[in-house]
Amino acid sequence: MDDRADWGSAEEPVAAHALAEQHLDRAAYERTRGVAQQAARLAIPTHLARADRARLLAAAWLHAVGPAPLPQLGAARALRAAGHVGLASIVAYSGGALVECGRRGMAPLADEFAPPLGDLARAGRLLDIAIVTTGADGERCAPAARLRALAASLGPGDPRVVATVALLGAMADDPMARALVEGVVPRATA
Repeated sequence: MDDRADWGSAEEPVAAHALAEQHLDRAAYERTRGVAQQAARLAIPTHLARADRARLLAAAWLHAVGPAPLPQLGAARALRAAGHVGLASIVAYSGGALVECGRRGMAPLADEFAPPLGDLARAGRLLDIAIVTTGADGERCAPAARLRALAASLGPGDPRVVATVALLGAMADDPMARALVEGVVPRATA
C-alpha cells in the first residue's frame, strides 16, 4: 500500500481517486465516493481556495485507504512518506482518530502527526462533516443515522463509535459546523 510511486501525486484529487479505486473493496469505495461528493458540496459554501479544495477532495478519497482498525493512519503514513505532510495530518486526524487512538490504547496521535492548523484544520473539519453525513451506501444521511448504523454494526462501546460520538459533540458546539451539516443533509433525514 505504501508504494511511493503510487502516492507521489496523491495531493491531486484524480490521483487520490485512483488510489482509492485501487485499494478499497467495492463497499468501501462506494462510501468513500459519497464522502468525496459530500466534501465537494461542502467546499462550495465555504469558498475554499482552489488548492484547499483540491486538498480536501484528496483527503476525502484517501481517508479510508489503509488497514483496519484505523485506515486513516495507514493512508497518512503513506502520504507522509511521499512528502505530503499537510495532507497526511488532515487524513490522520479524520473521523475522530484522535479519540479512537486513545480508546484503542494506541500511542497519542500527536506523537506521530502534528495536528492540522489553519487552512489544514479547516479542510479537516469539512472532511469530518462529510464523513459523518455519509452512510455506508455512500448516500447522504443525518449524523444520527450514521451513528446508529455504526453502533448497530460495531456495538455501542466500539472505539470508532465512541470517537464518532465525541466528534459529533464537538460539531454540536461549533455553529459553523452545525450550519454546514444542515446544508448537506437531505431535508427528509435532518
